Amino acid sequence: MTNQSFFNATFIARKARVLRNGEVPIILRITIAGQRAELNINRTVNPNMWVAAKGMSRGKSRADIELNRYLETVRAKLLAIHTQMVAEGALINPDTMKKRFLGVDEQVKVRMFLETFRENNEKYRKRLELGDISEGTVLRWERCVVYLEEYLKSHKNVEDIPLRDVTLPLIDDFDLWLRTVKECGHNCAIRYISTIRKIFRDAVNYKWIDRDPFYGKTYSKKKTNREHLTEAELNAMMSLDLKLLPRLETVRDVFVFCCFTGLAFSDVSTLTADMIVTDADGEQWIRKHREKTDELSSIPLLEIPRQILAKYSGHKKINGTGRLLPVLSNQRCNGYLKEIADLTGIPKKLTTHVARHTFACMSLDNHVSIETISKMLGHSNIKTTQTYAKMQDKTISEDMVKMRRKFDGVVMA
Repeated sequence: MTNQSFFNATFIARKARVLRNGEVPIILRITIAGQRAELNINRTVNPNMWVAAKGMSRGKSRADIELNRYLETVRAKLLAIHTQMVAEGALINPDTMKKRFLGVDEQVKVRMFLETFRENNEKYRKRLELGDISEGTVLRWERCVVYLEEYLKSHKNVEDIPLRDVTLPLIDDFDLWLRTVKECGHNCAIRYISTIRKIFRDAVNYKWIDRDPFYGKTYSKKKTNREHLTEAELNAMMSLDLKLLPRLETVRDVFVFCCFTGLAFSDVSTLTADMIVTDADGEQWIRKHREKTDELSSIPLLEIPRQILAKYSGHKKINGTGRLLPVLSNQRCNGYLKEIADLTGIPKKLTTHVARHTFACMSLDNHVSIETISKMLGHSNIKTTQTYAKMQDKTISEDMVKMRRKFDGVVMA
């Protein structure tokens, strides 16, 4: 819908609402591109005299004639309002036309882009406190506003712009700016664009704007190669003597803990004693709702992660916090993991999330079912787990042993 959209003004006699004098109220309905607004024009009519198709009375009395003249006056006034709003470049929809007709248009606030974004972020902060969303989601939305503010200042020389003035070319230019100036990867930039898209979807639903700049536009994420450690690389990391470098030793131990539990960084940093439970058979489990999705992860506690928990029991950095491991910030962990990779001779870019990938891939290599892995990772959809299911040559070879034994040595005639 554009500012030059046609509108339709229809007068409707509410015959279900008969007044004491036997007449019924007349309602004005303004329709634009499927959206509608209604208002009572404070006029009534004898229902037997009303012609719905023409939106007027067929009566010949003075009252009927005056009524029809008034209805024509209303139509003419609406046409003048529409023409004026088009000339002003104002937001045109049934609600704004109705407010202009009633003389309350000056009370309509022009919604600004970044202002609306920040209001949304305040709501997200409250939802975080309620446990509805993860902190990572909130931080991404807040970071997006910072980037948008920087972009508008450097490219448009403005602090903010009206929502209605945001266009698809501007969004595409911001997307390019994210990739070049901020050096965001393709999928990272798409995540920021997706947050902006939600703002405009809500703005259209709330009738703050009459068009969605994203209409007809699609964005696709690229398939990525999920980096993970092989068992040999993980063993080399675990055997690395880091006693003289305690900062690296702590990060290495937390990373290894995640490699054997599949916990994401946000989950291991909030792991507490009450999340370690013992079943009827005496086996220990980690049962924790994921910070990101609130899905329950159920993970058997293997020997190596048990050793790590025992090693840091009573550690000075976690005393009084209730946490089980001294986890540093994600940024510092990733910086230290680069040093650890160099010391171990691992030619891969290590991040905290590589540990989660490693757990999934090791589980697949050891013939753990995809359903079991999905439950341990706390995925809400098994399709998410299937992204890890790129079988290694070693696993394929092991799975084919039985067939190989059966057919190896068979000579064709």
